[in-house]
Amino acid sequence: MENQTMTSQHAAKFIPKNPEPPSAAREATHVQKGALFAPQDAESRGNMYYFLASVYLGPLNQDLVRYIIAKDFLQELCALFGEDTLAGLKQFAATADLNKNIASLKQEYMDLFAVPTGRYVTPFEDVYLGRMPGGKQPLGPLMGQQAIAVRKMYRRAGTQMDRACKELPTHIGVELSFMNFLCEREAAAITAKEKNGLQDQNPTQVADSTGYRELQIRFLQEHLNAWFPQLSRSIQSKAKTQFYRGLALITEAFLAVDTADLLAQSD
Repeated sequence: MENQTMTSQHAAKFIPKNPEPPSAAREATHVQKGALFAPQDAESRGNMYYFLASVYLGPLNQDLVRYIIAKDFLQELCALFGEDTLAGLKQFAATADLNKNIASLKQEYMDLFAVPTGRYVTPFEDVYLGRMPGGKQPLGPLMGQQAIAVRKMYRRAGTQMDRACKELPTHIGVELSFMNFLCEREAAAITAKEKNGLQDQNPTQVADSTGYRELQIRFLQEHLNAWFPQLSRSIQSKAKTQFYRGLALITEAFLAVDTADLLAQSD
C-alpha cells in the first residue's frame, strides 16, 4: 500500500477531505450481506467515522451542534441505534438554546477531553488497555506498548500522522480518523477496480480493497472496541450534560454495529 500522509479538521491529521455530516448514516451501517461493496458504502461509513472523530478532536461549532440535535438527524439515529441510545441526546435537544449553550458545551469539551482536572476522562487507549495486571497504577502509561501497536497498524496501512498533529496516536479522535482513512482508501481501491473492468482488473488493486477492509475489522476488534466502552462509561459518569453522554453512546453503538456488519460481510 502506498504511503499516505493524512489530514483532518481539528488536529487528527488522518482525514484527507473536509468533514460532512453523516447524512447517509443508514446506508453506512446496513449493507446487505454478501453484496458487492460499492465505493459509496465505504464512503458513507467513512463520513460517519469522520463525524465521530470531529466530536472528540475539538469543541464543535454552533452549526454542527445544531445539525446534531436536529429532529431529522435524531430520528435517523434512533432508527439505527434505538430509542434508549438516543434518549439523553433527545432530552438535550428538547431544551437546548444554542445561543446560551454553545459556550458551556465548549467548556464541557475542555473539561472532559483537554484539561487534566477532576472531570478529565483521559481519551487515550493506553490508559485503558495499558494497565499492568496486579499493578499499583490504576491507569496505563502513555506512549507504551499500546501506542507501539497502534503505530504499527498505521504503518501497515501505508500512512502516518501529519507532523502538525498535536494529539498522541492513541487519542480516540485520531483512531476514529484512522478508520475514516481506511474507509476512503477502500472506496478508492474499489473505484479503481471498477474503472479497469471486472474482466481486466488489477490484482494489486483488488488486494488493496480487501486489505483495507481486513485492517478495519482488525483495528475495531483489537483497539477501538476493546477500549472505547470504558471511555464511554467514564464520559457517562463525568459529563455534566446529556450532549457528550449521548454522543459517546452513539459512538459505542456505531462501533459495535459496524464491526458486526463487517464480520457478517466477510463470511
